[in-house]
Amino acid sequence: MKYFMKNVRYLISIFLILWILFIFCRSLQPADTSTLESKWVLALLQHLVPFELTEHFIRKLAHFTEFAVLGVLAGALFGGRCQHLWTGLLFAAMTGIVTALCDETIQLFVEGRSGQISDVWIDVAGASTGAVLALAVRALWRRKR
Repeated sequence: MKYFMKNVRYLISIFLILWILFIFCRSLQPADTSTLESKWVLALLQHLVPFELTEHFIRKLAHFTEFAVLGVLAGALFGGRCQHLWTGLLFAAMTGIVTALCDETIQLFVEGRSGQISDVWIDVAGASTGAVLALAVRALWRRKR
């Protein structure tokens, strides 16, 4: 079982690194490309919900969602390595904060994009939410065993 868990941690680590690279690649897109993508997602989601959505809302939802996935991966990784859930949450949150700051800094150097502190807060909220979910599932799983 120990060998299996070690391999799972390696796999989660790889997925976490790949997800951070995915986030950074999204930030490297010029504003025109990002806007076209947001409009496409807006059109798709508008058919699914009975109320009016805006492109601004879609962009902020994308930030939150990308970082929620990052939080789940970081929470799963650090929650399994730390003795206390709070320590795992702290490491997962720090991963989200550092990634969010780097992400918004990258956007300062991309044509038509800008780094915004409000996006950092949304990113951190998403990462924290994902980490709490992952750690809650882990705690329930441990309690069940």
